[in-house]
Amino acid sequence: MTTPTASAPHHVDVVIYGASLAGIMAAVRLSRRGHTVCVLEPTGHVGGVIAAGLVKTDIPNIISALGGLTLTEYFQGIGRAYGKDQAQYRFEPKVAERVSRRLLDDAGATVHLNSRIEGPRDVHVRGGRIRGVRLRDGREHWVAGDFFIDASYEGDLLAAAGVSYRTGREGRDEYGESHAGYLPERAHRVDGFTSTQVYPVRPTPALPSGSADEAVQAYNFRGVLTTAADRIPFTRPDGYDPADYRLFADLVRLRGMGGLDAVVTDTALLPQEKYQTNQGPIVGFDLPGVNWDYPDGSWQRRDEIIAEHARWHQGLLHWMTNDSSLPATFRERSARFGYPPDEFVDSPYGQGFPHALYVREARRMVGTYVLTEHDLLAPGNEKATAVCCWKYGMDCHLTQYNGDGAHRLVGEGTLTGSTLNAAVDLYQLPAESLIPRRGDAENLAVAVCFSASHIGYLSARMEPNFGMLGEACGELAAQSLRTGRPVQDYDYPDLAAALREHGSVLQLSADDLHSAIDYPDTLYVGDPTGAHAGTAEGTDRQSKE
Repeated sequence: MTTPTASAPHHVDVVIYGASLAGIMAAVRLSRRGHTVCVLEPTGHVGGVIAAGLVKTDIPNIISALGGLTLTEYFQGIGRAYGKDQAQYRFEPKVAERVSRRLLDDAGATVHLNSRIEGPRDVHVRGGRIRGVRLRDGREHWVAGDFFIDASYEGDLLAAAGVSYRTGREGRDEYGESHAGYLPERAHRVDGFTSTQVYPVRPTPALPSGSADEAVQAYNFRGVLTTAADRIPFTRPDGYDPADYRLFADLVRLRGMGGLDAVVTDTALLPQEKYQTNQGPIVGFDLPGVNWDYPDGSWQRRDEIIAEHARWHQGLLHWMTNDSSLPATFRERSARFGYPPDEFVDSPYGQGFPHALYVREARRMVGTYVLTEHDLLAPGNEKATAVCCWKYGMDCHLTQYNGDGAHRLVGEGTLTGSTLNAAVDLYQLPAESLIPRRGDAENLAVAVCFSASHIGYLSARMEPNFGMLGEACGELAAQSLRTGRPVQDYDYPDLAAALREHGSVLQLSADDLHSAIDYPDTLYVGDPTGAHAGTAEGTDRQSKE
């Protein structure tokens, strides 16, 4: 942590690190309380991963749990952009970014893009309070604030400020979580591969079941494809090696896949016939095991990991349309797709390809309260200091591929031994999960890398929930600024009243509980809700995200 020595820092009431949905909604809340806000975004775009391609929204099983300005200003705002009078949950990335920019403009927020926190030298802490963050935009200067919100996917602000955090997976015994740790007995196993000694398969860990480790669930790019005549063909990326796709070639044979349409056509976006890519069946656009260094890595190391994911994703698309080992009909059906020229027009990875990686989980703060598996299930699911409600299965993408003999592929990280997510009850998230421990920073709230175990995080890590947590962080900041007290000394009745003022849902009725939809969440891309895509009607199933 460094003391500013350059020109006097620019001062605002609240500095938000991360123009994610959480950061945007925090800014909107704060603007309605009359506060000045500066938003620092580590990438070149606002809107987080939603504007970067995650455009098939992970709505809660109980749609009435989604409320506040996240509903009325963001998702209904996207609906209004399409001329609809309802929330839109499937949309184009360019529209999500447009709505994100408008909300930040309406909030009067000063936004600095490509502003990465590199480490403790970029954050000034004194007397238990964060005082400022260094900006890098061609000159040495700082932005100072009275309160700070970490709304980034990486948690770089909280880490640089010396706030306690975790990465990887806790062991089963740490919090008594039945799903915690390395779980080879619950891995997803598929037979029939020609070899399991190929990229990106890792050696099987020599760990007892339930052990803590540094494994991280897989990341990917959430691509958007089109079949329009002006589509951009898939090109061969630098470093392309067709041998990397031997596992997927086996899946083509094992599952009788006829082309790229077998992976994406069930996830059509509305409007304009665009399509979403996600993982695929066991092997696909995820890259398990390659991202373990990302959460606590330098930005140089992260950029290497991001580049490898881009090479993998672009290479797989090129392979599907060009590899001579594939049937001609497979290649022809795959070549019907391409990148949309009107999306991601300035992406560093090429026009039409997402400009940011989907980081599903990185650091997790160890805060005033750690959300665990027990908080997602009755009877521990009700909280006296709730800031929102949520219900979505414990969704963990694979952490690694291992081999079990020559022909069986083991996908470790799933909690059920299958493609299904582990079920949860409707639960409430407490304000204390957003607040550092006493003795850590007293003027910081954390929206995305909030305080949770790996298992507790798996359900709550969806973007609409991040938006609602961002709103709560905004109101915590506003209260702390008004009272002058550390955030750890917040007043819950006052917080609850402020949240309800703009429609936040803190408790659901018995009727809402009875409307819960228990569906078999699935890892595979393929969503039978296409007939109702884009509306709350499409909530009877959701794919792993």
